[in-house]
Amino acid sequence: MDHELIAHRLVNELMLVSVLVAGEGGQAFAEALGAAGAAAEVYAGGAPHGGDDLAILLAGQDASADGATRELVETLSQASERLLFVPLPDAEGHGIAALPELTLWFEMFAELGYQPVVDFDAGFVAQGAFLVDRAATAAESELAAFADRLQNPPAPAVAEPVAQASAISQAEVSALRDQLAAQAEQAEAALQEAQASNAGWDGLRAWVNAAVRDPARDTELALLRDLPRLQTLRGADAPPIDLQPPSPAPERGFFARWFGRPPKPGVPLRLLEETALVRASSYFDPAWYIASTPELCAGETIDPVFHYVCVGAVRGADPGPWFDTAAYLADHPEAAAIGQSALAHALRAGTLPEAPVPG
Repeated sequence: MDHELIAHRLVNELMLVSVLVAGEGGQAFAEALGAAGAAAEVYAGGAPHGGDDLAILLAGQDASADGATRELVETLSQASERLLFVPLPDAEGHGIAALPELTLWFEMFAELGYQPVVDFDAGFVAQGAFLVDRAATAAESELAAFADRLQNPPAPAVAEPVAQASAISQAEVSALRDQLAAQAEQAEAALQEAQASNAGWDGLRAWVNAAVRDPARDTELALLRDLPRLQTLRGADAPPIDLQPPSPAPERGFFARWFGRPPKPGVPLRLLEETALVRASSYFDPAWYIASTPELCAGETIDPVFHYVCVGAVRGADPGPWFDTAAYLADHPEAAAIGQSALAHALRAGTLPEAPVPG
């Protein structure tokens, strides 16, 4: 028995202010009624004070319409003009065996001046529960039908959802079918359009996967070749990329020293490491970056990774669709302070999960 739901419904439908509860489990029922807003008291013996809106009798397995139960009902009749009889279910969930003696219960209540309230269905409290009131009146036919309904409650209307579904008209079904067909046609047209527009994109992605991500490329030589153009693209406002000073003579190759060739400046190790990090990361999408960078799309032959590390990162460009540079720099301003691309800083920190798309 769900005391809380039952108590709220009783309080609301019977407009209860004060209630007296007697019988097995009366304490739990009284607490639920109190939580629902009624002043509920458990009968503990003696004469009740009277004037309650309702008296509730929770009748257990051994209850019958005579003996001690009759004395209890007589006492409860002094508390209220209305009485709710609630048969408690047995261990298998069935109503008590006293229900076949329903006529005896009705006779006992009638002797105390009560009549069943036939228009109040107390079945939500428990199977076989009913309300009696000293002010109630009913014809013999109504009482007979009421008693029959208590002993033979109707089965739940399980077919009601089916009946509601079948009430949909054929016109409504046809209209719904047409609407779904139109939506399917629109989805098919959108798919074909997307496939057509992606044909060139797939070719570009195949090229960058083969060329841009080639691990055998000589990154330092390519960077030295492209640095002048990269310096120009960075703009006058960005700090220049300083080359690494020439290596000391002992660290130069034997033939370079033998033929007296002058040492050449090298690419900073930091820039080489950053380029390697970005190139290997699935967060850098070369095809996406080329398509979103006008000068690369206009015919530049510069490696997209070099362009991002040396130019795009300075401009706040995103390396791919899954990395938000502005948001990352807002959370990590130190990345910009040390002149490092946002993506490289994040990769070194090791906080990025695996990108959701293949590189």
